[in-house]
Amino acid sequence: AVVQAVGLPLSPLRVALLYLAASSAAALLPTPGGLGSLDAALAFALTSAGAPGTAAASAVLGYRLLTVWLPLIPGLLVLGALIRRRAV
Repeated sequence: AVVQAVGLPLSPLRVALLYLAASSAAALLPTPGGLGSLDAALAFALTSAGAPGTAAASAVLGYRLLTVWLPLIPGLLVLGALIRRRAV
């Protein structure tokens, strides 16, 4: 969805295959959450599929925003509630 929002003319099947290849390559350099290695592999895969570099970087940043940073908001709210109740 992020790839289409950025305007890249790639089919969902091709994006899924590129993600599979990128995550397999990123597994060779394990980092917590794949941060860094997966991002670079995804950007490389998208650019090798014909996407401009800026659009590929935007797609990767949008993907990370939705999968890593956005879920932190409810987690922080719940953590704050647990701390106020002294449950943690």
